[in-house]
Amino acid sequence: MESTHRLIEKFAKESLERSGIGAHTFDHTKRVYGLCIKIGGESGADLKILGAAALLHDIGRPQEAETGVSHSILSGEMSQKILRSVDFSDREIEQVADAIRTHRFSEGVKPTSLEGKILSDADKLDAMGAVGVFRAIAQAVATGVGVNGFLSHADEKLLKLKDLMYTDRAKVEASKRHKILEAFVLQLKEEL
Repeated sequence: MESTHRLIEKFAKESLERSGIGAHTFDHTKRVYGLCIKIGGESGADLKILGAAALLHDIGRPQEAETGVSHSILSGEMSQKILRSVDFSDREIEQVADAIRTHRFSEGVKPTSLEGKILSDADKLDAMGAVGVFRAIAQAVATGVGVNGFLSHADEKLLKLKDLMYTDRAKVEASKRHKILEAFVLQLKEEL
C-alpha cells in the first residue's frame, strides 16, 4: 500500500503544481493525508481507500475556477485514471471517488462511508488551529481580500467547523484547534 500511495502522491503533487499560493497547496494535501492515516488507523478505516482519497481530494482545484464545476466532483473524476494505473478495482475506485465527492461540507453533501467522514474531518481540521490561521491569511492575501476578508471567512466558516466533525477523534482535536483559531480572531479584532 505504501508504494501505491507514493505513486498517487506524485500524481497529486503534479496536479496541484498550479496551486502554489493560497490555502490549497500540496502541503495541505500532505497534512490532510497524515491526519487521515492517524484518525483512520484509530478508527478501523480502510487505509488504502482513505489514503488515496486524501491524496487526491483537491486535484481538481486548479480547474474549478476555469470550469465552474466543484473541485470535489472534478477530483473524483480525475482520480479514476491514476487509480486504475495502480490496480485499484472498480469498487475501490468508486469508494475513493465517493469519499472525495462528499468531503466538502460547504456543498451540503454528507459522507456516507467512514472513509468519507474521516476525509471530511481531516480537511476541516487543517482549516483550524495555527495552520488554519496561516492558510486563511495566505488565501486572503492571494485573493486580495485583506484582513476584513479573513475575518469574514473566519466568522462565516472557520469558527463553525468545530461543530461539524463526524469522528470522536476529530472532535477532540477540533476542540483544541478551535481555541487557537478563536483566540487569534478575537485578538485581531481587538487590535483593529
